[in-house]
Amino acid sequence: MNAKLTAAAAILVVAIVGLAAFEGSTNSWWSDEEDASLEIQTGGLDLAVENYTLSIDGVDVACEAGKAQDNSTMVDIRITEEGIYLEPGTVVKISYDLVYSTTVSGARLVMVSMCDVATDEKVEDDHIQVEYSEIMGEESLTDGWYFFPEIGEYDSHADVTYSIGGNADLQMNHKYSFQIHTIFVQSKAVSIVDTADELQGALSGDKMLVALSDDIEIDETLSVSKDADVILDLSGHKLNVDASVGILVDGGSLYLTDMGDGSGIIVATGSAVNVVNDGYFTMDGGNISAGNIGVAAGFKNGADSGATIDIYGGSVKAVEFAVWGVNGSSIFIYDGEFTSADNAVIASNGTPSNGPVNVRIEGGTFNCGIVSGGYLACGVFVAQCGNWDIVGGTFNMMSDKATAFVVRSGNVNIDLDNVTVNMNATSDSIGKVGDSTFVKSGHVVAAYYTSGAYGFTEDSTSLIINGEPKISSENVSHYVGTNSAVQVNVCYYDN
Repeated sequence: MNAKLTAAAAILVVAIVGLAAFEGSTNSWWSDEEDASLEIQTGGLDLAVENYTLSIDGVDVACEAGKAQDNSTMVDIRITEEGIYLEPGTVVKISYDLVYSTTVSGARLVMVSMCDVATDEKVEDDHIQVEYSEIMGEESLTDGWYFFPEIGEYDSHADVTYSIGGNADLQMNHKYSFQIHTIFVQSKAVSIVDTADELQGALSGDKMLVALSDDIEIDETLSVSKDADVILDLSGHKLNVDASVGILVDGGSLYLTDMGDGSGIIVATGSAVNVVNDGYFTMDGGNISAGNIGVAAGFKNGADSGATIDIYGGSVKAVEFAVWGVNGSSIFIYDGEFTSADNAVIASNGTPSNGPVNVRIEGGTFNCGIVSGGYLACGVFVAQCGNWDIVGGTFNMMSDKATAFVVRSGNVNIDLDNVTVNMNATSDSIGKVGDSTFVKSGHVVAAYYTSGAYGFTEDSTSLIINGEPKISSENVSHYVGTNSAVQVNVCYYDN
């Protein structure tokens, strides 16, 4: 069979139609439909199935295969036996041969499961055990991702075994499908690198998956250019960058992940990742450790048009801000762990002309520390105009002097009913935040505005906590303060 790597994902689904059970009984599970069918869905691949067999308790079930008329990526296998009886303790085994015919280098991952067709949900049952095995030559492809290092054909054989215990909780009149999901990263060429030169060259590629095969050290900034579209897989390795910026995403697109054991890390002496000029950065795995800023969107005082950052997982540790943005940037955080040792964890900052910044935080863990004397630890520092929605996440104040959310501009919405703040600060002492304004420690929200600065206007400024306006265009003038030694016009809000 030939499976050209031309789609982003392929799904192989084998469904026994009519499979049902009497819950809690010892009666047989059965399918007594004549010409019951199996379906193999291959996503975007035009996949032929060869040497396909299905057996139940070691007995082969007769099948005939053909392509679906209305979908070339669907293989329809007709079961020619009129009745299939599956006793409790049944073992179903599916075997097939594969030929990966690669037009570019690629990678694939296989996941198997059993699904309830009636609910379209994966069956989670300790009495149903699934084992997947795939062999290419003498090499096992069973665990994790497999990379095809070069163009060519790769023969393999796969066996999938479903051991269905007699106490499995299957439902009467439900159909169950045996599913083999074959995920391909195949619209991108794969470059497996172990040197700094190879890595820098690969980061300039279009539709490229770059996988580290060893630790790499480099003493200059790595660049993702305007036309580049790159997935960087740390694969459990360390990338050390001794430069003011570790990776500069200048108008291109960079996706950071770790398809290995999750321990892969970018260690930067300066800022780890800086995204500018409409660049795009996505992170769903791996780790970042930065001597300055972890992930930055935009230049502080440069004429660029901002950037977009999406973070779904992984961890970011920084001395300064874990994630920071200016100049029309957008930041979306859904999950992950973020730590700042000596400043706000999530922030915007710069001159008044550096706004707006749009930020949405739906989840994640945020560890907020401070080292500099006279300052407070801070979770989020809203220092530019723009829309800020903080609707989830856990914020851990690791210092005895801290304020979780500091607001000096923008339209800010904080849902404290769904946000967890672990406030270790007990003192009511005064300390400075990022712009040297003095606020009190130990509060969840501190809000203040400096008149005429940082994009402030009465029409574009608001603070909403749990759906209730606290500061709006109607009353904002009451909260205009100055950066004096004693800040008298700061308003505080707690749970």
